[in-house]
Amino acid sequence: MHKMAGFFLVTTLCLFIVLGYGLPTRQQLGTLERKYAPLHLEKISKEEQQKIRFIVVLGSANITDPALPESNQLNSASLYRVVEGIRLQRELPQSFLIFTGGANQDPRANAVVASRVAESLGVGKEQMIIKERPRDTAEEVKVLQPMLKDMPFILVTSAAHMERAMQLFQEAGTKPIAAPTDFLVKNNGQLTSSAFVPTCENLKLSQRMIYAWASQAWNTINQLIQ
Repeated sequence: MHKMAGFFLVTTLCLFIVLGYGLPTRQQLGTLERKYAPLHLEKISKEEQQKIRFIVVLGSANITDPALPESNQLNSASLYRVVEGIRLQRELPQSFLIFTGGANQDPRANAVVASRVAESLGVGKEQMIIKERPRDTAEEVKVLQPMLKDMPFILVTSAAHMERAMQLFQEAGTKPIAAPTDFLVKNNGQLTSSAFVPTCENLKLSQRMIYAWASQAWNTINQLIQ
């Protein structure tokens, strides 16, 4: 029994050290995030820009705390997505911001909180569409497909989530234009002391990559079942 406990203890410690260094997850997450470049509208023709009517901002998470501003009630991924959506909408004033995301671990729908943050940053209510029913990406696709049809639209989500989101929307027959944000892996080419020791940041990156692997596996299982 003691040997077994010692084995699990050493194994867990080794796993934390490996993930703390971000091996091999950091490199793979960086590769995943760079599959779609940040969207610069000047690279899209004016004619194509005029066809864009919707900017879809996918939901993430929030925690209701009345003592905090609503911008602080969104998690970092959701806040990045809101800011990127607003940036793009200001360059495409004819477009509508679509906020999606239902209530998961919090009683308030993420789409509602995100839209209120956007409104506080100057976006008019008449420029937003709120879809507070979907609880995951597959449901977001199902709810939005009848509205989006075959028109080009901008899809805003976290860089690590973009490949999966693009795949689901394209499989539904829609025409998304990727606008990734919330990049987690950032390199300035300089080594710091944290590069030589396990860090909580690398553990977070490892967690995000493992989540991406699990999501992809779930997609594959669903395709096999269907």
